[in-house]
Amino acid sequence: MITIGFYGAAKEAAMWQRTLAELVPDCQVVDLLSDRGRMCDVALVWAPPPNAFAGLPNLKAIILQGQGVDHMMADETAPRDVPLIRLVDPDMSDALSHWAILNALDFWRNGQHYRDQQQQRKWTPLPQRRSRGGIVGVMGVGAIGSVIAGRFAALGFHVRGWARTPRILDGVDIFAGMEGLDAFADGAEIIVSVLPLTPQTTAIMNKDFFGRLAKGAFIINGGRGPQIDDDHLLAALDSGQVGGAALDVFRSEPLPADHDFWSHPKISVWPHVAAQTNPATAARQVADAITAVMAGKEPANRVDWSRGY
Repeated sequence: MITIGFYGAAKEAAMWQRTLAELVPDCQVVDLLSDRGRMCDVALVWAPPPNAFAGLPNLKAIILQGQGVDHMMADETAPRDVPLIRLVDPDMSDALSHWAILNALDFWRNGQHYRDQQQQRKWTPLPQRRSRGGIVGVMGVGAIGSVIAGRFAALGFHVRGWARTPRILDGVDIFAGMEGLDAFADGAEIIVSVLPLTPQTTAIMNKDFFGRLAKGAFIINGGRGPQIDDDHLLAALDSGQVGGAALDVFRSEPLPADHDFWSHPKISVWPHVAAQTNPATAARQVADAITAVMAGKEPANRVDWSRGY
C-alpha cells in the first residue's frame, strides 16, 4: 500500500483519491498532518505549514499541486534531501493562456471604457487599436509561457519573450538575461508575466521597467506577486505611463482588505484563479511521479533548489 500524505482543501482529498486510485494500485490518500499521514511514502501538497515534513520516516518525495515553488523555497524546514516535484499540467497552461488573452483583448478593445459608458448611458466610441502588430511581451517562456506566447502570435500580435537563458521559440523574439530586459521592455504594449519567483525576478517590474514600456501599456501578472513593486505600479497607473493591470497574484494572499489595489479603477483583482489544478488532468503526472520515486528512479519536473524552480 502506497500512502500519500495530502495537504490542501479537505474536499479535494477525495477527488485525488478517486483519480489516483485508477492509476496507482493500492494507494491511499490521507491527511498529511494525521497519525497515518506521518507514515506517508509521498506528500502531495500546496503551501504546507512550517515543519509539515518533520518526522516522516518513509518520505520519498514531495509533489506540489501546482508549478509555483516559492513558498517551499522560503520554508527553511522543508527537507532538501528528498525530491521536490512541481506540477506542469497542460490544462493549467491552457487555462492561464485563456485568462491572459481574456484580459489582454479586453484592454486592447477598450472593454472597461465601454462598460463604464454603458453605466452612464453614453455613446462615445474610441479609435480602434490596430488589429495586427501590437507588441506583447511574455516574461517566462517555459511550459506555460511558451503556450501563451504562441497563442498571442496566432492572434496577430508581435510577441517577445524574456527568459533566464537564450532559447528558440517559433514566431517569438527571445530576449535573455538581465542584460536583455531593457530591450525586451522597450515599447511593449502588453506585458504578461508567468515567471517563477527568484531573487532575480523579485520586483523585476518596477519604476524603470514601467518607464520603458509604451505609454499606457497593460500589465498582466499570473506569475508571483512579489515580481511587481506595488508602489511603483500604483504610481505608474496614476501617471498614465501604465494604462491598466490585471493581477491574479499578490505579495500577501488573500489580498489585504485595505490594499490600494482593491479600489484602483485601473486594476482588475483576481483571487489567484487564473489556472487552478484539476485532479482529472493532473493525476497522470502525479501518478507517474509516484511510480518513479517508488521505483527509485528520477521523476520528471524535479525542482532544482539552487535555481529556485
